[in-house]
Amino acid sequence: MTQDPIASELKYTPIDTIPEIAAGVRNAFNSHKTKSIDYRLLQLRKLYWGVKDNEAALIKACKQDLGKGEFETYLAEIDWCTNDIVFATQNLQSWMKDESAQDIPLANKLLSPRIRKDPLGAILIIGTYNFPVNLSFTPLVGAIAAGCTAILKPSESAPAVAKVMQHIIETSLDVSCFGVVQGAVPETSALLEEKWDKIFYTGSANVGKIIAKKAAETLTPVTLELGGRNPAIVTKNANVQLAAKRLLWGKIMNAGQVCISQNYIMVDKEILAPFIVELKVTMKTFFPNGIKDSDDYARIINGKQWLRLKSMLDSTKGQIIMGGDMDESQRYMEPTVVLVDSPNDPLVAEESFGPLIPILPVEDLDTAIRIANEVHRTPLGLYPFGNKRETDQIMRETQSGGVSVNDALFHGTIPTLPFGGVGDSGQGAYRGRSSFDCFTHRRSVTTTPGWMEGLLDVRYPPYEGKLAKFKKMSELKPNFDRDGKVKFSVISYILSLGAGNTTGGLVRYAMVLLAAFGIKQYMDGRLNEEGAPLLRGIVFDVDGTLCMALNRIPKSTDILDHIHSLPQPTQDEAQTAIRAIERAAMAEQEPQPGLNELITYLESRNVRMGLCTRNFDAPVTHLLQTFLPGKTFFPIITRDFRPPKPDPAGILQIAQAWNLEDGAGSLIMVGDSIDDMTAGYRAGAATVLLSCEENEELEKHEYTGLAVRRLDDLVGILEKGFEEGIERRKGDGQGEARTH
Repeated sequence: MTQDPIASELKYTPIDTIPEIAAGVRNAFNSHKTKSIDYRLLQLRKLYWGVKDNEAALIKACKQDLGKGEFETYLAEIDWCTNDIVFATQNLQSWMKDESAQDIPLANKLLSPRIRKDPLGAILIIGTYNFPVNLSFTPLVGAIAAGCTAILKPSESAPAVAKVMQHIIETSLDVSCFGVVQGAVPETSALLEEKWDKIFYTGSANVGKIIAKKAAETLTPVTLELGGRNPAIVTKNANVQLAAKRLLWGKIMNAGQVCISQNYIMVDKEILAPFIVELKVTMKTFFPNGIKDSDDYARIINGKQWLRLKSMLDSTKGQIIMGGDMDESQRYMEPTVVLVDSPNDPLVAEESFGPLIPILPVEDLDTAIRIANEVHRTPLGLYPFGNKRETDQIMRETQSGGVSVNDALFHGTIPTLPFGGVGDSGQGAYRGRSSFDCFTHRRSVTTTPGWMEGLLDVRYPPYEGKLAKFKKMSELKPNFDRDGKVKFSVISYILSLGAGNTTGGLVRYAMVLLAAFGIKQYMDGRLNEEGAPLLRGIVFDVDGTLCMALNRIPKSTDILDHIHSLPQPTQDEAQTAIRAIERAAMAEQEPQPGLNELITYLESRNVRMGLCTRNFDAPVTHLLQTFLPGKTFFPIITRDFRPPKPDPAGILQIAQAWNLEDGAGSLIMVGDSIDDMTAGYRAGAATVLLSCEENEELEKHEYTGLAVRRLDDLVGILEKGFEEGIERRKGDGQGEARTH
């Protein structure tokens, strides 16, 4: 940065220029320049770098205004805003898309009902001082993402931060669409005299009422982020140590100037003493060298607020049991725990918005819930500590803007979770996607095609004779009687599978059919009627099996030997080998008629087909594509599958990769030699021998398998295997793998 934006004094915006400023952003919105996604993304990206480039200035300003340490400023101000911007840029395209309308009757779906996301217009954002960057820029990010123009009015109580934010906006954003008005009550009042499409305010309930009243004069919608007398309830079953630690953290953050921190704590009398002890222990843990000189503890925003807090502490009838140290010159106030005996005590009945921690002992949970509802029925936050039954009861019998169960204000620290009040603690919500929605009008749209005119005739006069037709088209039949009891029809229940309506029934039928299909597929691939594992994988030795089946070329053909001798054949070498194989194939005869039948059959049974060769590359691939067009293989390539004797580990590798069970039923090895038979058997696979020459040798070999001469025979054998199962039997040192 070339200049320090904090160095100069904060200059208030001249009141007589405010109408022109407001008109400028209204006119800019009416030019439609902010509506494109490219414009929105550009402004968000520029704002990101504006914040990053002025990070040091923001840290310095927060220290000057609030005494915030660098860690807290980065955590709750800078990092929050930059992450919010990045999240918006990553999701804006999906947010802007039209949504299909929900719960539309079938007849009305012909009109393509949908929800369009339109920006509201010119927005006024009135910020606050406790988190001056976060609570000003976060709604601004939502306004930019939604396609609006905006004016930011920062809090005059944090003047250093206000100057830095103005510098960021004026040097980073399109100043015809986004601007800053500085000032106090007069300037804010002048802004409220202007017409806005929405007003977003964060601050006290008293000022919120003034803004809501003024906005009502022009029917301007508002989002109000206020505060409340937020209760924390610690039951006798709570973890006392965790409750004390987490609630104390909620009050030392920003010196308690947090709208959602607990205003008072109700503690079951049974655990009051240990709870207080844990508070004291935790305080020493948090600040081992004392709190006043710690860089991790902030200061009260100004002298006015410091005196207000001191007055509250002076007026309490409670007993200070921890803290109480103060220094007006530094605007310092130590976190102070006060034991009170009445919900009417000023520390409970009023919102402190500072580091005051009143504790009110209660007899039981029901009493705590009753008091919470009496003190403030709709607070901004609620913090129950206890077991699940107790915390569920607290949430069921109270209201609040948000809840952090077994924690302090944590729900308000999740940047993508909607945040807002209820009742007099606020209205509306923002953060993450909700910030976009906050400044967006969900516009319902339909498109009526011309060909529907005949269907729409019922709506045109004259209406004589059309009422019965209209009722038939539109009237919904209730599923309840005059006493409010639901009617039950066995036939309707069965036809809709318990869904209660036609649409739900169709969905459930579809789910049942999908489930049935999935189960069938699973069972087909797992077990037959007798529980024997079914064929799930088949491995072909390429040399002898497929080549012989395709074109009857002997496996010792010089061409194949040449292919196997090439570690990485060049394109020319591969093409030469392919052409030689094709010529030899055509010279001999067409592929066996059973080949396609075999492959098609295996595909129909979801059997994985593997090919074993030392060089599974272009020649072999082209060969398969030539003779088996459109067929699907799942090759697991076993390099050097047979050097120089068959390697059972190669087949085992394939079986493990396919997650096949060990045993003859799940994997078959198809080869053309005794060596193939041996390798397959040792690997636990059933073996099938396609051979014209070595059948007699099988009789002499210790491992026996099935020998066939034609592929048609193999299909028949496999079909029988699926019906009856495939088993493997072993004898004393002798074995027999067979298909039957």
